[in-house]
Amino acid sequence: MTKKLLRKLLVAYKPLDARFRSIGPYARLSRLLQARYSAMMSPEGSARASGLDAQAYIENFDRVAPRADTILFECYWGKKFADNPLAMYRALLRSQPRGRFRIFWTAVEGEAPPDEVAGNPDVTLVQAGTPEYGIALLEAGYLVNNVTFPTWFIRRAGQHYCNTWHGVPMKAMGRDMAAPLVSKANSQRNFLQADVIPEMSEYYHWATIRPCYVDQIVLDALFPCGAPRVDDVIVPKVSGQELRARYGIRENRKIVLFAPTWRGNSTQISQVFSDQARLCNQVAQSLGSEYFVLFSAHQMLKVRQTDLASNVALLAENDNINDILTIVDVMVSDYSSILFDFLPVDRPIVLFTPDIEHYREERGLYLEPEDLPCANTTDFPGLIAAIRAARPPSDFPGYEQMRQRFTPLEDGRAAETALSALLEPEARTEHRQPDGRMRLLIGPGGMIPNGITTSLKSLIANLDFERFDPYILIDAPVMDKELNRMEQFQEFDPRCNWILRSGDMLLTDEERPIYQNFRLGNDLNPEDLPVIRRIFEREARRILGDTRFDVAIEFGGYAPYWTGVIACSNAGRKVCYQHNHLWAEYNNPDPSRNHRQLNAVFQLYHCFDQIVAVSDETRAVNEAHLKQYYPATGPARTVRNTLDVKRVAERARLPVSLAHPEAGLLFQDPTLFRFIALGRLSPEKRYDRMIGALASIASEHPNAVLLICGTGPLRDKLVQLARRKGVAEQVRFLGQILNPYPLLAHAQACVMSSDYEGQPMALLEALCLGTPCIGSDIPGIRSVLKDGVGHIVAPTEEAFAAAMKAAIEGRLPPLKPADIGGAYIEETMREFEDIVCGLNNAPVAPPEHPALAKLA
Repeated sequence: MTKKLLRKLLVAYKPLDARFRSIGPYARLSRLLQARYSAMMSPEGSARASGLDAQAYIENFDRVAPRADTILFECYWGKKFADNPLAMYRALLRSQPRGRFRIFWTAVEGEAPPDEVAGNPDVTLVQAGTPEYGIALLEAGYLVNNVTFPTWFIRRAGQHYCNTWHGVPMKAMGRDMAAPLVSKANSQRNFLQADVIPEMSEYYHWATIRPCYVDQIVLDALFPCGAPRVDDVIVPKVSGQELRARYGIRENRKIVLFAPTWRGNSTQISQVFSDQARLCNQVAQSLGSEYFVLFSAHQMLKVRQTDLASNVALLAENDNINDILTIVDVMVSDYSSILFDFLPVDRPIVLFTPDIEHYREERGLYLEPEDLPCANTTDFPGLIAAIRAARPPSDFPGYEQMRQRFTPLEDGRAAETALSALLEPEARTEHRQPDGRMRLLIGPGGMIPNGITTSLKSLIANLDFERFDPYILIDAPVMDKELNRMEQFQEFDPRCNWILRSGDMLLTDEERPIYQNFRLGNDLNPEDLPVIRRIFEREARRILGDTRFDVAIEFGGYAPYWTGVIACSNAGRKVCYQHNHLWAEYNNPDPSRNHRQLNAVFQLYHCFDQIVAVSDETRAVNEAHLKQYYPATGPARTVRNTLDVKRVAERARLPVSLAHPEAGLLFQDPTLFRFIALGRLSPEKRYDRMIGALASIASEHPNAVLLICGTGPLRDKLVQLARRKGVAEQVRFLGQILNPYPLLAHAQACVMSSDYEGQPMALLEALCLGTPCIGSDIPGIRSVLKDGVGHIVAPTEEAFAAAMKAAIEGRLPPLKPADIGGAYIEETMREFEDIVCGLNNAPVAPPEHPALAKLA
C-alpha cells in the first residue's frame, strides 16, 4: 500500500476514530498506531538522518568523546584536497612534530589524495557517507572545513571548528541572492557551529558573514586573518618546474588559466561544463601555440570526457588550484572569488562576462567589473585582445586602495595564524563585542497567512531595532515548498534576521518512540521527561550552535517541536504565547480541528519563565484549564497584539479592483450592502452561522452580500451550504487575498461569528480602518469590541441575523471611536518590552536555565 493511499484511508477513517476514542482500550490502541503512522509518514516526526554516517554519529553521540590529539580536514565535501584546508594542513605539518596529531581527511569514494596526504602515516582517509566518517566527526577535537559539514553535525564541548569558507565573493550571497532558503540554510548553520572564522576584511564580513543573518551572533568567532589558501600563491609550496612538467608545458609558453564559476544555485545547478570547455578550446586555438590554457572546472559541475586542443589541459581533480596560480601568467574568470586569490601577486586578470545582464538579474552582484583592477570584456574578440595585452592590476587606477579593501591581510602567513587560532583559541586576545542590543529568538508558528503571523509582522514592524536584534526561526524546506508562507516571509521588515532550520532531527532508536509519543500529545511518564529535554537541547544546539539569546519567545504556541526548541535554547529568559482558547482547541470534538498535540505544548509550559496571553479574557479562560502546567515563576500575563497601523492604512489605499478584480465589481455597485469576513475556513470560525444568518434575511434584503476572504478545509462544505440555503450568489468565496485591506476598508461591516478566538487581528485591522464590526459574545472577540467600539451579539444564527438586518437598515446603535493608533501601539509595545522581554527591572536568568531542571 502506498503512503498516499494509506493517508487517504486514514483521513476517511478519522471521524470514526474520534468517536471510538471514548472507549479506553481502543484509545490506547489508536494512540499506539498513530505514533507508528507518524513515525513512518511525517517528515519532521520521523526526523531521521538515515545515512550510515548519521546513524553512527547519533548512536555514538554520547559515547565517543572528542580527542585533543585528533584533527579533521574537509574540502568541498570530500571532493578535493585543496583550498584553505590544504593550506592549514601544510601549516600543521610545518609547525607540529610527526605523530603529534591523528589526522583525518574526508574523501568521497574514488577520490585520490595527493602524495603529501597519501604519503603521511598520520593521515587516515574517511569516506563520506560511511559510519567511519560519523565517528571521525565525533572524535575530532579540531575540525577545518571550507564549506559545510552535514546538517546533522553538532560542535560539542571539547571541539573547535574553523570554518574558513572558500573565498571573497563578487557575487551576491545568502539573503541577497534569489535562491531557495534551503540552499542557504546549512551555510548559515555551519557558521553558527564554528568557533573560529577567519575575517579577511571588512568587505568580506559584509559580503560573506552579513548575508547569512549571523554577523552579530558570530562576532566572538571572528578574527582578522588572510585566506590561508592565498599563502600558497604568495609563497609557492610546489616548484613551478614540477607543475609545468605535470601538464607538459614548455618553459617558453605563457600560461592562461581559465577558471569560470558555476551557474544556478545549490539546489538547481546549471551544467555548463560543455559550454565552458568549448570556449576554452576556442581561446586556445585563437591564442596559438605560444600560449597554453589550463581549464579549471568548478567543483559544483559534473566534469565529462571532452576533446581538448593540444595546448589545453583540464586541471587534475587532485591538483590544488592555488598551487597552479603560481605559474599562471594571465587568469581569465567571470564572477569567481579566485580573482581575489590572484590579486595580491599583481598578475593580469581578465573578466569575461558576456552573460552579465542575466547573471546580475538571476544571482546578483556585489561588485561590477569596473570596480576591480581587471580588464573586462563581453565578446570573444575582446577576450583574446585582453589576454594578449596582459595588463597587471597595478596598471589600473586605485589598485592599492582595492587591495586594502579586498585583501588587506594577505601576508603569506594566514595559514599559521588560522591554525594557531584553532589549536589555541584561548590564546586569542582580540574579540569583537556585540552591539549591545537585546537579542531575541522567536519561534513564529507556521508562517501561514493567519492572525498569529499578522500579529508577529506587526510586532516586528513596531520593534525598536536600535534596542532589539530579532532572529526568527523558520523551517527552510517547508517555506520553499509553499507560496503562501513565502509571501508572508517577504512581508517582514527587511532588517529582521532569520534562522533557517534544515536537515533531520537526531534521534536514537531508544529516543524515537518517546519523542513520537510526546509530539502526538500523549501524557509522558516522569522518566521520559529528561529524554525530551536531552532531545531538544541537542536539536537547539544543532540549529543554533551555542549562540546565546537574551530572550527566547515561542510566539506560535501550537507546535510541540518549536516549543521544545525554544524551551531548550540557550536563552536567559523564555516566554510562551497563547493566541487562542487552547483548551477548547485541544478538546474540539471536530476531528479536523482537534489539536491533540497541544498536550505536548502544555507539558512544556513549566520550562518557561512566563506564559502570556493576547487578551485578559483569553488569559483567564486558559488559566482556568491549564494553570497546573504553568511555571512556578508566576501567573500568566496579558500582552496584547500590536498592530502595524501604517502598513494597514497604506495598503488599504490600493483600489479594490487591483486587490481583487472580482470583488472590485461588487464594490462598484452602490446598491449592495457588503459584509466581509476574514479568516481560515475551519470549524471554530463558524462561517455556517453567518451564512445561515444571511440566508434568513436574504429574501428581505437581496442586496446584502457576504464576502469571505480565506481558505481552509471547510470551503467545499460552505459553498454547498450557501447553495442549499439559496444564497450562492450572495456569498462570495474570494480565497486568500494577499492584501485584503482595500476590501476591509470599503465594506459596510466586518463580521466574525467564531466559537473561540484569542485577540482577533482582523477585528483590530477593521477598527483601525473605521469599519464597523459585529462579533460573537466570546472572550477573545469581547476583548476587542468591548466598551462600545463594536457590536457584540450572542453566538447564534438568530442573533447574527438580527444584527446583520439592523446593520443594513441602519438601526444598530452608534459606536464609540476605536483608538487603534499611536497610544494603542505604545501601550502594546510597552507590554511586550516589560512582560515578554523582562525590562521592568525583572532579573534575567543565568544561562543554566532553572526551569529546565524540573525536566531532569
